[in-house]
Amino acid sequence: MKKYIFTTILLSCVYSMSMSQVMTSLAVNNPPATLSDWANTNSAVIYTVENISAVTRQFIIKAEITTADGTVVATKDLSRAQVFSVQGTRIFFAKEVLPLDIMIFSASYKTTLERTGQLPSGTYLLNVQLVEPGMFGPMSTLQSRVFNLTAPQLPYLITPVNNDSLNARKSETAIIFRWTPLTPQPQAQPYYRLQVFEILPFQQPMQALRGNQPLLDQTVRGITQYIWRPQMDLSTDTLKKRFIWTVQTLNANRQPYIPTQGNGESRSEPFIFFIKD
Repeated sequence: MKKYIFTTILLSCVYSMSMSQVMTSLAVNNPPATLSDWANTNSAVIYTVENISAVTRQFIIKAEITTADGTVVATKDLSRAQVFSVQGTRIFFAKEVLPLDIMIFSASYKTTLERTGQLPSGTYLLNVQLVEPGMFGPMSTLQSRVFNLTAPQLPYLITPVNNDSLNARKSETAIIFRWTPLTPQPQAQPYYRLQVFEILPFQQPMQALRGNQPLLDQTVRGITQYIWRPQMDLSTDTLKKRFIWTVQTLNANRQPYIPTQGNGESRSEPFIFFIKD
């Protein structure tokens, strides 16, 4: 019995000494909504490890994401986690703290993540701690930080306003299209694809959007305005001319930025305008 008590006290002292010799700090700064972007954003997660002992220490970074009420969103597969060696001070970023290829997401969040690349908007906690390889016993105090994720909002069309009537002769020279930017502003500037379709007399507006060839199909990056010079005669028989326009938001790879919004194509709500002689 005395031997057991002595062993327990000794292990406790060793554990306390180990904990006191490794100090950590964690900062989470406005991480992007798309989790794959975390690895390219060093400021998103900064985990500092300071080993003040004279020997090099090996450890694994244990990480977990939970909701504000404690529901587990994702945990790190420690059996596949990288073993790090530190003597002195070293800074780790999201790509090392939260490598997506070994993060295990709970079923409901996994479905959303696979479809959109993002977690639902809300408040989350990131919990990080150093553990020993093999047995995964704690080697540092647990660090927890709150962060918020906000789902991006697609652009809203500004001008021409919905159901606006434009002067034919002025429109032959130029039509100015304006829209709001994607919010919040992503790390990489998005592409905006502006499209204008003519609505034929027998068509509904959405039929024209889905079935007609666009009169204008222009992609710009970062800017939220485009001046179209139609170079066509709009002054003849214009009383029946109707047009529908929309803006599609694309990521750096020119793929729909938010596949779940805008009919799965990241398109803004379309507007209609008329040309009157």
